[in-house]
Amino acid sequence: MTTALLYRRRAWLFMFLVMALLAPLAGQAQTHSVSGVVTSDDGSPLPGVYVLVKGTANGTATDSNGKYTLNAPADGTLIFTFIGMRPMERPVSGLTTLDVAMEADISELDEIVVVGYGTQKKSDLTGSVSSISSKEIRSVPVASLSQALQGRAAGVQVMQSSNSPGGGVTVRIRGGNSIQGGNEPLYVVDGYPLYNESGPTVSPNDIESMEILKDASATAIYGSRGANGVVIITTKRGKPGKANVQFETYLGFQEVRKKLDMLNATQLAELINEGIANTNGDNPTKPAVAPAFTQEQIDALGKGTDWQDEIFRTAPIQNYYLAMSGGDEKMQYAITGNYFDQDGIVINSNYNRASFRINLDRKMSERLKFSNSLTFTRSKRNQITSDTDGGGGAGVVYGALNFSPTVPVRNPDGTYTIDNRTGAIKISNPVAMANDIENENTTSRVLGTVSAEYTVAKGLTAKVLFGTNLVYEKVGFYLPRSTFAGLQVSGSAYLNNRQSAEWLNENTLTYNRTINDRHTFNILAGYTLQSGTSEEFRANAQNFANDILNNNSLASAQQANPGSSEVFDWGLRSYLARVNYDLDGKYLVTLTGRVDGASKFGKGNKNAFFPSGSVAWKISKESFMSDVQAVSDLKIRASYGITGNQEIGNYQSIGALGTQNFNFDNKLFIGYSPSRMANPDLKWETTEQVNVGIDAGFFNDRLLVTADWYKKKTKDLLFNVPLPVTSGYTTSLQNIGKVQNEGVELGIATINVEGAFTWTTNFNIAANRNKVLDLGNAKDVPTGSASGHLQLANSGILRVGEPVGIFYGLIFDGIFQNAEEIASSAQKNAKPGDRRYVDVKEDGAINSSDRVILGQAAPKFIFGFSNSFSYKGFDLNVFFQGVQGNSLYNINRYEMESMTGISNQSAEVLNRWTPTNPSNTIPRAISTTTSYQVTSRQIEDGSYIRLRNVQLAYNLPSTVLDRIQLTSAKIYISGQNLLTITDYSGYDPEVSRYGQETLSQGTDYGSYPSAKMYLIGVNIGF
Repeated sequence: MTTALLYRRRAWLFMFLVMALLAPLAGQAQTHSVSGVVTSDDGSPLPGVYVLVKGTANGTATDSNGKYTLNAPADGTLIFTFIGMRPMERPVSGLTTLDVAMEADISELDEIVVVGYGTQKKSDLTGSVSSISSKEIRSVPVASLSQALQGRAAGVQVMQSSNSPGGGVTVRIRGGNSIQGGNEPLYVVDGYPLYNESGPTVSPNDIESMEILKDASATAIYGSRGANGVVIITTKRGKPGKANVQFETYLGFQEVRKKLDMLNATQLAELINEGIANTNGDNPTKPAVAPAFTQEQIDALGKGTDWQDEIFRTAPIQNYYLAMSGGDEKMQYAITGNYFDQDGIVINSNYNRASFRINLDRKMSERLKFSNSLTFTRSKRNQITSDTDGGGGAGVVYGALNFSPTVPVRNPDGTYTIDNRTGAIKISNPVAMANDIENENTTSRVLGTVSAEYTVAKGLTAKVLFGTNLVYEKVGFYLPRSTFAGLQVSGSAYLNNRQSAEWLNENTLTYNRTINDRHTFNILAGYTLQSGTSEEFRANAQNFANDILNNNSLASAQQANPGSSEVFDWGLRSYLARVNYDLDGKYLVTLTGRVDGASKFGKGNKNAFFPSGSVAWKISKESFMSDVQAVSDLKIRASYGITGNQEIGNYQSIGALGTQNFNFDNKLFIGYSPSRMANPDLKWETTEQVNVGIDAGFFNDRLLVTADWYKKKTKDLLFNVPLPVTSGYTTSLQNIGKVQNEGVELGIATINVEGAFTWTTNFNIAANRNKVLDLGNAKDVPTGSASGHLQLANSGILRVGEPVGIFYGLIFDGIFQNAEEIASSAQKNAKPGDRRYVDVKEDGAINSSDRVILGQAAPKFIFGFSNSFSYKGFDLNVFFQGVQGNSLYNINRYEMESMTGISNQSAEVLNRWTPTNPSNTIPRAISTTTSYQVTSRQIEDGSYIRLRNVQLAYNLPSTVLDRIQLTSAKIYISGQNLLTITDYSGYDPEVSRYGQETLSQGTDYGSYPSAKMYLIGVNIGF
């Protein structure tokens, strides 16, 4: 190497070192002021957060409002650290304002979850528990907390039973255990247990977290009410510090997601005439029937009335929420108010709810603490008639699909059209039904608890809780003369008043002790009492002089029925205990037991014991895992336990008398006769469950995985067994049979990108297989409600070896094309163009023995998939949810494809069979009625993937917040149900006409359609 080259290299090296040394000084010379606000993920300001310029000692801390200001290089990076929060780095990128929202550090804070009668570190759980935070709940504006569950937790299926405003939901956790008993979970709101709720009326804005207890280890502490899972709801409470005021609101509108293509007036008239001609051809020996419409009438009809356009509308929705919280070290408070109002997409349907909540915590001394949770809720639902049977008592949506487009909405004198069409089925004008039928439900509720906690000694705490649940409900109904059904009875009124009062007392002792820094015990023991009384009064009348007073004066009716009234009492007494043991932070054991005594069961079976046990091993804490850097957490769990189901109604174990009319001496008297057989041996349904799970974290918990396998067997099923007529009774409620549920669950949470741009993903999927193991002496039991109007008694059967809720019927095999096909078939009396069915038994006849299983209502898979993105104040959340492998029973298809011309038809019948159009799906037109039966044509695939929600939000920077004197402000736009991928031909695949009825899930008959929703909202902190 030459001397010149050597000196040149040394010169370059010297210059590089000088520049490296001067770079920090140059950066400091080019600094500028950066300010902002640091908040938690719920928008609350965080005081005391340390903000540091990376690579320097230049730093500061946020003030009591979470604000900071410091000098930083334009190309520098700020580091934010706070105890219990995940450290964050954000590039300055020349900004003068930089706001951040910090997330709880699970690995450092070790997230606390609520379990039965206490709390526990998530890392110490030995049972299967899913947790949903307030952040996840707020990411989708919803009307009820049950909707907030949808797609968020593995193994939890939430179905909207009715899409009408305030409509109920059906929730299944790990499938259904019962055939005739309840299958809904137990809800526990701030310690108060509630059952048989279509989602408790708790404002979603009030919820801090929800825990879903799924396996027996987690649910056995609730004993006789834990078999269907438990949803624990914790509402927001005050925290020490500066008073915090939050105001949230959103406004938006809804529109029908999908309309069904129906025939217009001209098309229906042509079909009716064609059907008459075909029927005349079938009966050449009988006098021909004249066409229903002349050609001149058909030419004048045009498109006629689109009844769907007449009943559907663009409907507003609005929500307002105001919360005040704060306090000091001795007393904290949280006071909230909420008003929610939703008009339905069907005219004259509406739901509104107003609630007020106050949560207080008062520390009287170092040993004594008082707390309360109190909620007042009043809701009012104006519901249009839907999801009902067909015919004269049909609902609005059914009417819109079946009422003839050949008639107008109103007569020339302005009155509603009453008659659908001469010769057609007699149903009511759907617009008249929606506008004029009064169907109003008003519910007022007070739900509250008050508790005292006293530290008896070190580690020993006693807690006494008292609670109440008071409900008053009024239903008012009036059917006016403007409807066909109301005209037949000259007006009909119905009133129902129900009030219920419950009280709860819980007394628990909790002991925490650590011995030699190795053995940690948490011991719980308790005694609880709960009791309730329900009173109900019903009255109805008909044949009124006019419709002026509606249901406000039943005495003015000429025909007033005597009405009815009922009073129910029930009680539950329980003893409970739980032991959690932790050895070296690695080996965990939980033992739980509960004894329940319930008034609902037979004399010798009022008490039962429900035990469970579980173990867990934190493998990641073992020394041999210390060098496995990729694994940050690894735990395996196993549990076994027994839980019960007591939801059968009151007094079912004892005999009952019913009123009977009888004639004595030519006079009518009312007497009593036995109406129900006693069963003193009636007892609980019992569910045994085994669960094996794994919780794993990788790459410093950037990837979290939870997987579970479970198997549940429920025995002593409660079922109304048919009795011989000679017994004097039709059925008897008995404990017979067994049902099994077996499944797997997988949940994955990832932090894909972290920094100025963040991207997180949550995915869950679950598969459940349900099977009937035993039905006692019964074999195939007909089940499933269908339609009395169509004379369809059942939709399916209960069969050993098959799931509960299967659909059972004939296999549709296309259309007969010619006489040769008919001659070689089992349907010798058919005509070309008629429907063909498979002769499964191959006996030359089509009858009930040819029925097969056509599908099942329960899905094979359920899943949820959400992605959250944030960048420079912008947040984007995209949430998909869906089910796969289930079937739906579309009863609408019977009449929409009847081809008889009695009611309007689906536009699919334009492809009906004619000699020149050999359709193999739609039969020929006829003019005579036909008998209906369940076939594969009405059983459709109910699978769907739905874009449940998209939300784009912007958080205002601190410079703007300072000017308007706010601590936080976020504005967002949101869209719900914007995209649904499904093959289902009806309005919506998320449907269940019969609500929570287990044996009739997945049925669609005139059901209220779902809506797309568009919202704009704002969240403001003061």
